[in-house]
Amino acid sequence: MSLSLHLNAQKIKQEKTKSFPNKPLKWYLNKDQNHWIGIHTYAQLSGRVNQNNPGSLVNNQLEKTTTDISIRRFRLGIKSQVSDHLFIYTQFGTNNLNYLSSKGPSIKLLDAYAEYNFSEEFSIGAGKSLWNGLSRFSAPSTSKLMVVDVPFIALPTVNTTDDLLRNLSIFTKGKFHKFDYRFLVSKPFPIQANSSIPADPKEGIAEFTSSPSKIQYAGYIKYEFLGSESNKYASHSGTYLGAKKILSLGTGFKFQSDALCSLEQGIESFHDMTLLAADIFVELPINKSKGSTFTSYLGFFKYDFGPNYLRSIGANNPTNGLDSENASFNGKGNAYPVLGTGTSFLYQFGYLFPKMGKNNTKGQLQPYGRVQYSDFDRLSDPMIAFDLGVNWFLNNHKSKLTLNAQNRPIFYNQEDNLEEDNRKWMFVLQYQFKIQ
Repeated sequence: MSLSLHLNAQKIKQEKTKSFPNKPLKWYLNKDQNHWIGIHTYAQLSGRVNQNNPGSLVNNQLEKTTTDISIRRFRLGIKSQVSDHLFIYTQFGTNNLNYLSSKGPSIKLLDAYAEYNFSEEFSIGAGKSLWNGLSRFSAPSTSKLMVVDVPFIALPTVNTTDDLLRNLSIFTKGKFHKFDYRFLVSKPFPIQANSSIPADPKEGIAEFTSSPSKIQYAGYIKYEFLGSESNKYASHSGTYLGAKKILSLGTGFKFQSDALCSLEQGIESFHDMTLLAADIFVELPINKSKGSTFTSYLGFFKYDFGPNYLRSIGANNPTNGLDSENASFNGKGNAYPVLGTGTSFLYQFGYLFPKMGKNNTKGQLQPYGRVQYSDFDRLSDPMIAFDLGVNWFLNNHKSKLTLNAQNRPIFYNQEDNLEEDNRKWMFVLQYQFKIQ
């Protein structure tokens, strides 16, 4: 009798497992498998050699070249389709954990939002999230990049009015025929929370104001000529590795009134932030059976932050000080002028070679390039920076090795003109693992 009950129980368990299987790190909440909860994680481990900007200091010592190891990004997220209409997403993580980072816990809450889906045409959500407007890579999928890092020209308010690209916002999104749209309103984070932003306005040079912020508006619409991209999540992929055939044309905006201020003959004057962008993304499989693929992106950015606004960014900076007497305009370490009032173009391209090795066990190589050309009002010369590199996809984006060389301009103030004087290199070897 007990043996019969044991066999029946085992049979029922096997039938349930067979009819109701779970995937790794994804558990189904109902028999139809349309309600679920999942976990994902990834990390980007970087080693680099950087030719530092003039005057760069490490613990008050001049250092021309820095070699270091760092964790560029770490993420741990939980996502759940709670019901037919309700989706919940939370994510924790950190950026730029290097040898200069303060010791102790650094993990923070990045995302926490809920979204209600009425139909494919309309969803609404709220919370802290990556949902953003302006351009494709204003909400980049950092675990599915083609180039080693994000294009900062597409992230005009990074860590000024947002927190690692995230906003506290209400957003809507949807698909209508071949149109894909997203719009949001957000309450910007206070500027004084970021010590790298000047606290006092300057004569004839706009800076973000520390006055109470006004509502920020953003949106992005794209038309998908070929295949359709999922809008389940906020982020856009840098490459699908030939899994999709994509041709999309998009345009977007970001606006905040009185976001910046400057002095005009000693009198404080406020300026609206008006940012416009248009872009085109192409991914065309050349030989789908072998996996060879061409990927390309072209973006146009027209930014108005107010008079002469210009910002240098040195992501994951390998230095922590600056000798002002020997410094360039760029600032310390690997920083250079990336954002400003003016017009910019961004182009990136890559070619994914066929799968290598017997039974495709050696992965795929993808050489790539990226160039940013910016005509900023405050600079006398155009700002031109470029990256050249190669990805080795050992297991798609789940295991990826990237070698990247970046060349950036160095600007000096010469007779009240900011002019390019020389250029510096940064070399990065990065490994990414991803589990989801």
